[in-house]
This record gives sequence, C-alpha cells and structure tokens, in this order.
Amino acid sequence: MLYPFITIGLLIAFVAYLLYLAFVKKNLKQNLSTVVYPGLFFISVWAGLYFLVFV
Repeated sequence: MLYPFITIGLLIAFVAYLLYLAFVKKNLKQNLSTVVYPGLFFISVWAGLYFLVFV
C-alpha cells in the first residue's frame, strides 16, 4: 500500500514550494492567499479523510 508514501511525497513537495517562494522568489507574503491558505486547507481536508477512512 503506497498511499502513505504518496501523502508524504506531496507534503514534501508543498513544503519545498513554500521554501522556494520564501527564500528564492522572496514573495511568500504576496502569495499567502493564493498558495498557502488553499494548500493548508487541502492538506487538512485530506488528513481528515485519511483519518475517517483508515481509523
């Protein structure tokens, strides 16, 4: 079952993109409402569904 690895990989990709926006592009605050908030909402919904399905 590879579902946990997919989740971990996508979380790592999201964090890497946030770090890229913060340190390379230096415009994380500008993209707060378009990248960070929807991403955190998606991760929280996904975690909730995983909790309901696998527990």
